[in-house]
Amino acid sequence: YRNLTFFNLVGEMMKILVVGIGGIGGFFGGFLHESGADVTFLVRPKRKKIVSENGLKIISSLGNINIQPNLILADELQPIYDVVLISCKTFDLKQALNDLSAIKGKGIIIPFLNGIEHFRMLDKTFGEENVMGGLAIISSTLHQDGSIEHFGNLRQNITFGNRDNKKNDILLPFYEICKKSKFDVTLSEQINSDLWKKWVFISTVAGATTLFGCSLGDIVKHNFGEKIISDLYKECRLIAESYGYTIEDEEANNIVKSITAPGSPIKASMQRDVEKNSFTEHEEIFGDLISKANINKIECPILMSCYVKMKVYQETLNLN
Repeated sequence: YRNLTFFNLVGEMMKILVVGIGGIGGFFGGFLHESGADVTFLVRPKRKKIVSENGLKIISSLGNINIQPNLILADELQPIYDVVLISCKTFDLKQALNDLSAIKGKGIIIPFLNGIEHFRMLDKTFGEENVMGGLAIISSTLHQDGSIEHFGNLRQNITFGNRDNKKNDILLPFYEICKKSKFDVTLSEQINSDLWKKWVFISTVAGATTLFGCSLGDIVKHNFGEKIISDLYKECRLIAESYGYTIEDEEANNIVKSITAPGSPIKASMQRDVEKNSFTEHEEIFGDLISKANINKIECPILMSCYVKMKVYQETLNLN
């Protein structure tokens, strides 16, 4: 008996390559592996050593797991994968594409990166028809021992779809595989809108938590904290709407309510990176969105403040 859920359109076991084994790739790839999918992680030598010695440990409300994943280095890659999930930091994308040179022309590419500017590079490398839209919703962090800790009880979701919005059939086999795992999955027929909504959301949460250097809950317990977060969301929402991506009032109100909930422990991964003195994606999340705003003459003073704060942080990091 074969579980047909794990097979591709020609009856072969679907092979999934995950680029990166951090808070996104490691989490979702790890739970895919646990569910029985054929998953391989493309890693750097240092990470391979750590994970080979310690295994991939995930601490989560979905259940803790500890697996020995399939790991591969760039010089070992072969064009055998049906789906390639790209989950590195956006500023590492150029190196990741160099690492993936051996698989050009084979497989569906699903990036889980922030913003939308990365599609230019991906389309040029793999062809627009092979690059899907993808986004991940999770609050997690990568510890020095290679373990991944998932925070909170919010949804852990990946969403993907063809940017054409009319050709999602090619994604159905992978969608069925994801449905066997413990996380939530959505096959979207409006992925371009979803990508903009995610950009608005992450810009707000990352902007607020890095501007004040704390969790959302620690911001809203002070006077004006809730208003600042709400106004920042409005700025980002207006930018999206200026490009034709509308967020309905009811949906927007529910999002603002969730991110201004008292006692929320949520911090954006960007703030967790700051706490580790690591590089951040402020250019891809804040900088690119501000550039979009400037083109359409949308005022966004709070977002600009968040961006300047991170530019100063980055400058300090470079000096040290």
